[in-house]
Amino acid sequence: MSIQGAFPAIVTPFTADGSAVAEKPLRDLVDRVIDGGADGIIACGGTGEFIALAPEERQQVVAVTVDQAASRVPVFAQTGGLSTAEALRHTEHAASAGATGVMVTPPFYEALSRTAAEEYFGAVASSTELPVMLYNYPNGTGLAMDTDLIVGLARAHENIRYVKDSSADALLLSALVTEHADEIGTFCGEDVLVGTALSIGTLGLVTGSFNFMMPVYARMVRAAREGDDATVARLSRETLPLIVCLASNPYTSAVKTACELLGHEVGPVRAPLPSISAEGRKELERRITALDPSYFG
Repeated sequence: MSIQGAFPAIVTPFTADGSAVAEKPLRDLVDRVIDGGADGIIACGGTGEFIALAPEERQQVVAVTVDQAASRVPVFAQTGGLSTAEALRHTEHAASAGATGVMVTPPFYEALSRTAAEEYFGAVASSTELPVMLYNYPNGTGLAMDTDLIVGLARAHENIRYVKDSSADALLLSALVTEHADEIGTFCGEDVLVGTALSIGTLGLVTGSFNFMMPVYARMVRAAREGDDATVARLSRETLPLIVCLASNPYTSAVKTACELLGHEVGPVRAPLPSISAEGRKELERRITALDPSYFG
């Protein structure tokens, strides 16, 4: 199955005290992003606070997301771990839960060497028949995946078909999209580069802001497919101040706060992730209010 388009990296809703995954708000979120035009969903990504989830909670989020999506859109589970064994366990669970594919982040804290990265991603890919999306996020993992590493992994493993590039490196993004589209499908993972990515023909987008503004991004993706570059540029320009506001605050907390401001129950972030400040919340609310309400559904 080939995938493309806008994939929200959904937040993980928690109860008010943050002690448990809140299943009904999670199911409501899945319905909301699908109704807003999502082409697929990423569960347990960075915005989903996977590092703050117990193993059984990660599996719960994946299972509930797959169940609620009910084959309406593909669901990719982020299955990376601090060890290869952990990544293999989560990948096996994703397959058994019915996920469409897996997105795999490398371990963090001690950055992998190139050889270790090849072995890690190769082990995951070899363990499953599911399509694999590499997750390139050097700021969070210490591993900066270059074109040679990404394309080399795709050449070596038939089911490594996609990469989410969150490097904020426009040159890397451009090279992947314009020179290697026949070898790997590139998803832009940087909110601020969405307009640029669509203009050069990226296969898809994966960001956290889709949690609360899926309709406007669905319009941008549709416009890009129709060759309407003017609409892509206009919508990107209009939404950019809000995107910059998200990026200038603790990102996951800002996304959850935006959901809350728009009336969607998702609960707090889990400690030690920082909460947005009162000033940040006010600025976020101001940026949301300045936009057309239809952008949010």
